[in-house]
Amino acid sequence: MSQVVLADEINRATPKTQAALLEAMEELQVTVDGVSHILTPPFMVVATQNPIEYEGTFPLPEAELDRFLMRLSLGYPDFTEEMALIDATGNCPPE
Repeated sequence: MSQVVLADEINRATPKTQAALLEAMEELQVTVDGVSHILTPPFMVVATQNPIEYEGTFPLPEAELDRFLMRLSLGYPDFTEEMALIDATGNCPPE
């Protein structure tokens, strides 16, 4: 068990997996083979959602979206900002 769960591209998870995550978020428990296991507080889920390609994704039910405290949209940096990020990491390609 974990107290912090990172679910990357949650909308690519199957509805069954999404339902299991919803159980953990709402009831603070998980059920495996009919046996419920209580999650140790504090329990937190951090999830990402792929907003660009919807092919092969499963829409998130409103009941699941309501469990998240905040929603952020980061966007993509413009060319100048992207080059500054690359330069800051020392991975700038030669000119």
